[in-house]
Amino acid sequence: MIHMSSQIGLAALAVALSSAAAAQAQVAAQTSPDAPVADATTPRDSSTATAGANLGEVGDIVVTAQKRSESLQKVPLAITAITSSELERSGIRDLQGVAATVPGLNLGEQLGVAKISLRGIGLESLQPGAEGSIAFHVDGVFISRSVAALASFYDIQQVEVLRGPQGTLYGRNATGGSINITTRGPTDDLSGYASLSVGNYDQIVAEGAIGGAIVPGLLSARVAFQTQDRDGYGKNIVTGNDIDDLNSRAVRGSLRFTPTDRLTVDLKADYYRRNDHSGGYHYLGAGGFSAPGVPITPFGITVFGGQVPSDRRDLANNFDPRNSVRFWGVSGRINYALTDEIDLVSLTAYRKLKYQTASDIDSTSALVAPIYQAEQDTQFSQELQLSGKHDRLNWLVGLFYFREKDNGQLAIPFDNFAFVAPPSNYLTTGYYGGGFINTKAVAVFGQATYEVAEDLRLTLGARYSTEKKKALDNFLFDVVTPFDPNTSAALVLQPPAGTISLPGQKRFNSFTPRVALDYQVTPDMLLYASWSKGFKSGTYNLGTLGNPVNPEKVSAFEGGIKSTLFDRRLRLNVAGFYYDYTNLQVGKVESTSTVLENAATATIYGAEVEIQARPVERVQLDANAAWLHARFDSYESRDLARPFGDGTTLINGNPGFNLAGNTLSQSPNFTFFAGAQYTLPTTAGDFTLRGEVSYRSRSYLTAFNVDEVSQPSFAKFNAFLNWTSSDGNVSGSLFVRNITNKATVSSAYVSSGLFGFPINGYLEEPRTYGARIRYEF
Repeated sequence: MIHMSSQIGLAALAVALSSAAAAQAQVAAQTSPDAPVADATTPRDSSTATAGANLGEVGDIVVTAQKRSESLQKVPLAITAITSSELERSGIRDLQGVAATVPGLNLGEQLGVAKISLRGIGLESLQPGAEGSIAFHVDGVFISRSVAALASFYDIQQVEVLRGPQGTLYGRNATGGSINITTRGPTDDLSGYASLSVGNYDQIVAEGAIGGAIVPGLLSARVAFQTQDRDGYGKNIVTGNDIDDLNSRAVRGSLRFTPTDRLTVDLKADYYRRNDHSGGYHYLGAGGFSAPGVPITPFGITVFGGQVPSDRRDLANNFDPRNSVRFWGVSGRINYALTDEIDLVSLTAYRKLKYQTASDIDSTSALVAPIYQAEQDTQFSQELQLSGKHDRLNWLVGLFYFREKDNGQLAIPFDNFAFVAPPSNYLTTGYYGGGFINTKAVAVFGQATYEVAEDLRLTLGARYSTEKKKALDNFLFDVVTPFDPNTSAALVLQPPAGTISLPGQKRFNSFTPRVALDYQVTPDMLLYASWSKGFKSGTYNLGTLGNPVNPEKVSAFEGGIKSTLFDRRLRLNVAGFYYDYTNLQVGKVESTSTVLENAATATIYGAEVEIQARPVERVQLDANAAWLHARFDSYESRDLARPFGDGTTLINGNPGFNLAGNTLSQSPNFTFFAGAQYTLPTTAGDFTLRGEVSYRSRSYLTAFNVDEVSQPSFAKFNAFLNWTSSDGNVSGSLFVRNITNKATVSSAYVSSGLFGFPINGYLEEPRTYGARIRYEF
């Protein structure tokens, strides 16, 4: 069955690619470059692309990256916008699917936490309390915990990915960029949809939404939901149970109140839960070396005779991994037009999250070596924006307040094999690290764009941020006291008896300006250049009793061209950038914990190209490519898995490595994506055959750039046969993703020397195929 599906998928891909054409499904062309853009708060069907008479033109996409609705081609920023129709067309339901279509964006996962990297800047530490460098927003609300970024998409209007430092227009500062997800809001018109997808691994995904007026012209509402169920991609060969399965439920409700033409109030609430056996560490080989070129086989194999799976998608663990995630949030947005030219916006949000994961850290069947990680987080944010437009001037000023309390732990109970052989499966308390980090952040920010001459605009922006972090750092290493399953195993966020606690607090301040210049050469071509600074606050690395790390800072230069050519049949956007990156917060494993340290400096530069084309009616191409040079300028560090060092570098008298010139983790030198599709109209509706290919060069997964802890270059292929009824109300899809069934690694690290340095990692999805049916009204 799988072999037949591969043949079908490859044939579909060959037909699609050989046509050398693609269509951006349901994104209609704009009638003229200067036509007004639609309100981006309305549903996707009418907002992200305007209707045009000539179906052979590329569509004009509306974005809100600058806190106002405007054409993507008029915004002097590197932005990729993915509309709801594009999400449906390619079956994208999560951030992993988005990553393949956005230049410079990479996504990994570890213990249920998203490792997002954009242009080489990302999250390195996964200890409790770690905060990413890429801001993640849903309906304008900043979501601090990156575990929430792994939740599935449903009832989405648009996804926008902004590359480069953000802060002069956003409440929360971001060193590397921002991912903004906009969900569909209520309208007066009755609308909704129901969708059902089925696939291999017994996958069933059901989702739907309904909305409309409660009191016409005054109050409207919308409710959306999604359920996901799927068997595992692999087995635990010790227990015989599925692993890497999926079981999730999500619901969202929205209310819109419009008492006057000047006042709009939007209220939203959402809930998500996931409970399954995903997130377990996969064994990827031996990572330790006793001498250069002499690997160390993990002790669970050589000393205690344990086994590892022959298929890397399986596990050989003494217990099944567990992954439990729950979060919910409420938000209120008030938009009041003070005058015809000045708007006041208030955005208030409260969110709560709790997740618990369990895995086996030694990756063999011989040892009971559990690792438990958990966080319980609450956050409150309040943002005020005052914006206006007058003649040649657009401006915005804002005030942002953010409060978060994050309580987390990492527990690694020890089998007594480390001290008395053979192993008896008698667990002691072992390592415990955790505590809490309380963050209070205040920022004032603003940006103004002035047309200094016809078609020439100057943008000036600035931000001042002050953040106070208060921490209680807990640490315990106890190989005597029996492990209490009622505390650590249950992941109750309370430290065990005997824990050493170290309080601390520190304030971090930063001023980050932005200067940009853009010139509208013709109505269809924009040139721009900018310089900006980014700032990521220092933090505490819970479980290490160490000093806080210093803030990361980046000075970023960017220039680009946005053009629509050949009678609007080709959209070509090109961006180049150069980053001076200092005080990188880099994580690595030492003994039983992840240590976070400030790597000195790095230089990042590169170029990106995005293309959409309609060479003839019914056909379209969409492609992007990114070249990235992300290297450490100066960084010396020890690698306990290779204690001999590089032969010359000494760190406090111990052998180490000079990592200058090494590639930053999750920073492939080259990535490429291309899609092609052909649409055939019939009396039964429109049939669209689409093929996609994505490519990534080798990606190192740690700063040490060891080939064994990397993902070699690979290409993946997807194929789709989509159908839309003549009235547009019913649609369906047959799909095959990852046709060649590539087993690719999204993240990995070398585990503790107590287990013989096994390489633990996470795998991306295998080949999946299935069908979807959708009804809209």
